[in-house]
Amino acid sequence: MTIKDLTPSEISNLWNTYLINTMTVWVTRYFLANSQDDDISNMLKNAEMFSVEEVEKSKKFLEEAGYPLPDGFDEQDVDVKGQPLYSDNFMLFTKFVLAQDGCIFYSMFLTTSINSDIRQFYEYCWTNAKNIYNQCSDIMVKKGLHHPKLHVPKPERVDKVDNQSFLAGWFSDRRPLNVQEISQLEFCFKAAENYKEFLKSFAQTSQSKELSSHFKRGSEILQKHLVIFQDILSENDLPHLPTWESEITDLTVAPFSDRLMLFKILIFTDIISVRYGMALSIMMRRDLGLHFIRLRAELLKYGEDSLNLMIKNEYLDQLPMAKEKDQ
Repeated sequence: MTIKDLTPSEISNLWNTYLINTMTVWVTRYFLANSQDDDISNMLKNAEMFSVEEVEKSKKFLEEAGYPLPDGFDEQDVDVKGQPLYSDNFMLFTKFVLAQDGCIFYSMFLTTSINSDIRQFYEYCWTNAKNIYNQCSDIMVKKGLHHPKLHVPKPERVDKVDNQSFLAGWFSDRRPLNVQEISQLEFCFKAAENYKEFLKSFAQTSQSKELSSHFKRGSEILQKHLVIFQDILSENDLPHLPTWESEITDLTVAPFSDRLMLFKILIFTDIISVRYGMALSIMMRRDLGLHFIRLRAELLKYGEDSLNLMIKNEYLDQLPMAKEKDQ
């Protein structure tokens, strides 16, 4: 069935699905070319297959509705035969984090689409993301990479909150973290750590001094965020979460184009902002909420600077817009 009329949400969803997956196809092929682990290679093959299918289907929907395609990524943007920049374990961790984000965004794309065929497409995309997440999780458990596991004491009963100080977070009023807050701190930490390492690797390999400096600044911002998250966990006698610096090689020749690196960082910034926003919405201690407000604002400013660099370098394709008002 050909869909000739798309809603603004469907246009935006399909546009981003096409762009992001053209990037994902080629980055995954680079990962595959450098993977030495059979389990991880099999997962990457599945991820590549899913991304190729999602590119073709989103492309078909846009073309059949008469919309021009954005400038996707191709073999000019990735040196598939380039030397390894990341270890197998880091590639696995990356796909684990991205699959989490895929489940979030594809469910949002599903619930903001109207046409039946497009809703079925995003249900399929969500299933793909879920399958990659499950595959990555199983491999990480097998390799002992899900460490440390955070634990809290088991209560003997469920008590009622009987004091407004439960919401406070200052000085002597600060109560221990609850499991909901611990979960969100861990969720945000893992994504921020993954993206920080990408930023460091991009700063290390980009031949553009301006972009290299921009990527370094981003890694320093996220490093500060990681210290804050870890300090909060440590105050509650929770263990240090792992970082992945040792999983990045000393390669200085970029396997990715500057356009791809900048676009990937723009997407990463958007995704972490969503994670921070989710965390903010369910934090019950006031000091934690203020942390996420401040850190998210800092991240959004960095995202705006990344967007300006995209515009400056003529990398940004303009989404379809509403009709201009008559003057």
